[in-house]
Amino acid sequence: MSDADTDDDGERNRREVAYRLFAAEFDDADFSYAESDEERAPNYVVTPTGARVNRLFVVGVLTAVEAVNDDVVRARVVDPTGAFVVYAGQYQPEALAALEAAETPSFVAVTGKARTFEPDDADVVYTSVRPETVSEVDADTRDRWVVATAERTLSRVRTAAAAHDRVERGDSLESALAAAGVAPGLASGIPRAFDHYGTTPAYLGAVRDLAADAARVVAGDTDTVGGLAVAPSEAGDATLDFAADLGADASFGGASETDAETQPDSSAGDAGTPAGTPDSTASSVDTDDGEPASETASPDGDADPSTGPVTDGESGAADEDGEMYELSAEEREAVKDEYGVDFSTGDEIPEAGEHDIDAPGPDEGVESEAAAASTDDGGDAVADPGDFDADGTGDDSPPADVDVEEYVVELMDDLDDGDGVPRSEVVSTAADSLGVDADEVEAAVTSALMSGRCYESGDDRLKAI
Repeated sequence: MSDADTDDDGERNRREVAYRLFAAEFDDADFSYAESDEERAPNYVVTPTGARVNRLFVVGVLTAVEAVNDDVVRARVVDPTGAFVVYAGQYQPEALAALEAAETPSFVAVTGKARTFEPDDADVVYTSVRPETVSEVDADTRDRWVVATAERTLSRVRTAAAAHDRVERGDSLESALAAAGVAPGLASGIPRAFDHYGTTPAYLGAVRDLAADAARVVAGDTDTVGGLAVAPSEAGDATLDFAADLGADASFGGASETDAETQPDSSAGDAGTPAGTPDSTASSVDTDDGEPASETASPDGDADPSTGPVTDGESGAADEDGEMYELSAEEREAVKDEYGVDFSTGDEIPEAGEHDIDAPGPDEGVESEAAAASTDDGGDAVADPGDFDADGTGDDSPPADVDVEEYVVELMDDLDDGDGVPRSEVVSTAADSLGVDADEVEAAVTSALMSGRCYESGDDRLKAI
């Protein structure tokens, strides 16, 4: 590659930043593209809010690992909004070994490539992650990731809302966003998202609420995240009163943090690299190589051998692309006032032992929190992966308006003798108790598996998380 090529395409000739993204939005994505026909040109997945993602940084609960064939395993990593599907094969030996050795459930951090896959016989597009690194982490690391991802999602949604209000579209909109100081990746992704998905104000509002609910889960203000019930192109009565003022804040969505601010928390090592470790690949070319057809069982067919562990922040590259953008003081205050989220960054989450997903409700008072803090020695948090969803009382008598999924999760917990419950027993018992069809119960079990509320413990047995 010539010097001229490097100068003209500097953004591509560096390692792509690893985006934080919630599973619910990633699952809605079905559009990917490459910016050139070159064999090694990077592939991007564009989400409905305009995130242009080549690489992802995900932290969640590893709920399942299964062999697809002799060379490939499929794993499910769950965040508060849904599940990421991760495929690792012979071209990702370290990630493959880590997944095969990992226990379920456990907290993991995954850095990898975003991929889409469309089966030949189906009119549907699936998203997946091809891992570069997989590391075991703790509950506090997961909480910090959720908060940071919520902040960046809110930031991106506000920028997309401001773009939606403009008359420009396509290349004209990209130029206008770039002129307003929006990061290059987002300035390029938003017009493509609008053109492909027809993203509506209703969807942007739903993603905004989803991000706020995820932060509330960490804060202990709620037990669950409702999910994205709105399709990207679905119309509604939502307004864009939360849109960013791009004229007043020209750097919105752009790079504003220093290198010091992009370093991971010293106690976390979110993706398996000690804090302060330089990323030696930050200036390397991030490309997608072809893989032999032997790994056809995986929805991705590209190889990009990882050159080393990836930290929570990709320092220089992250600064340029805007993923390390931090909300201004006014924006943070507005989020706190509207949603009641009393912290803004992962650094402000209490130390281990003072906070967990199963935080006491507000009616239990500060004494309960103090008691919890005094009895927790901050040890191995991975052994208890927490619970995104509150369990019920365990009463087998369902209420009049029972939620079938909620009921089957409680039933799994009630019937579990330590080795899980046979799936057939859960289905038949729930169907008899609720007076519903077995197919409806099966659908509820599948939904619970996908949302990370339970997992398969082997021999078609189910365990609630």
